[in-house]
Amino acid sequence: DWNDQRDIWIRQVDKLYSDIEEWLKVYIDKEYISLSLYEKTLFEEHIGEYRINVLEIDLGEPLLVFRPIGKNIIGAEGRVDVFLSGHLNDKKMLLLTEDEQNFLWELWPTKDRKDAKPFNRESLEEILEDWLQYY
Repeated sequence: DWNDQRDIWIRQVDKLYSDIEEWLKVYIDKEYISLSLYEKTLFEEHIGEYRINVLEIDLGEPLLVFRPIGKNIIGAEGRVDVFLSGHLNDKKMLLLTEDEQNFLWELWPTKDRKDAKPFNRESLEEILEDWLQYY
């Protein structure tokens, strides 16, 4: 059922954002960074039009953006692009995968599968360190 698949996808994206908020809680509490959400409309074949949240992390000067691309992704259950505002060409991908019991997010810094790794607190901190040094 496409409606169920869409709803699961939206819940997994919201859970991702909740995890990120928890991982960054110490920085949020100290007001070093702030998080905000806004809705984006997507349209996908079989699913139709739906609303989904985009997460922005305000790091002071740059914004780190988590923008859902879609649920219907070959080889994955969904994709979220991660980039600094104004630097879309330097994006990374988060792919939602599923094993027997759980959904998992994988960080793809390049399009090469060998570079993929689990997306967790450590990989988020690596992204932040890399981009903040560079920009």
